[in-house]
Amino acid sequence: KYNIDDLTYHHHQQQHQGQRQQSKRPKITFECTRNTQQDEVICNRKEFYNFQFDAIFDTKVGQDQVFNDVAKSIEFFPLPRVLLGYNGTIFAYGQTGSGKTYTITGGAEKYSERGIIPRCLAYLFDHFEKDLSSEYTLKISYMEIYNEIGYDLLDSRHNNMTSKLEDLPRVTLFEHTEAGTVHLKNLSIHSASTTDEALNLLFMGDTNRIIAETPMNEASTRSHCIFTIHITSRPHGSSVIRRSKLHLVDLAGSERVYKCGLDGTLLTEAKYINLSLHYLEQVSLLHYD
Repeated sequence: KYNIDDLTYHHHQQQHQGQRQQSKRPKITFECTRNTQQDEVICNRKEFYNFQFDAIFDTKVGQDQVFNDVAKSIEFFPLPRVLLGYNGTIFAYGQTGSGKTYTITGGAEKYSERGIIPRCLAYLFDHFEKDLSSEYTLKISYMEIYNEIGYDLLDSRHNNMTSKLEDLPRVTLFEHTEAGTVHLKNLSIHSASTTDEALNLLFMGDTNRIIAETPMNEASTRSHCIFTIHITSRPHGSSVIRRSKLHLVDLAGSERVYKCGLDGTLLTEAKYINLSLHYLEQVSLLHYD
């Protein structure tokens, strides 16, 4: 029953076994305190959370230290491992406007603001030049996932100003279950023999990315972008070939739609972004468990 006067709620559990019987469980009673002040709000949210991190960087940390601590300083980090034939991934995740694109690709004003991708490319080509025991080749692909649809950022048709996004071929995924591999149709792969050639491909792809102004970010990337470095190595005098990939991912930023006041195309984009980030979270939780 509900007693509105004293704000007490009594609930009786009943079971259905042949005939209706009253449960032997005790009554469950909730006592509610009446709020007489109109301007007070009772908030039962959790105030303290515990998170586990490998490292935390403050605002004074430069791009060089982030690259060193995230990508290359330890032997099991992505860069050293990819040279041994293992695949690796580095991705930036967070709220829109938090600096993900700056961390991954870098700033445009100073050389010291180079992000993780340019530094990875410079590191790899420097290693290729110094390691005379093996022969290396490096190729690059750059894919954008916009509203759950994949596009090739290095497709030359982006340069045609009359081309619309829907006119470009979609990148589709094919999974080879038996081999345990994935093939991406309509995604081009380009060779690069120097750091400058690789950076030109990066800049070309960045130019083709979908960016829009939102209340939270003047230049918000509206898609997830995956810059993949494909490496093939073969020791001189050996028939053994190693192939590996390093995925460098700039995820679109999560957005609180009701706070941002988005509508129209921006609202549709935000829904796709948040949904895909939710799926990524579920995958991460399963992997952690």
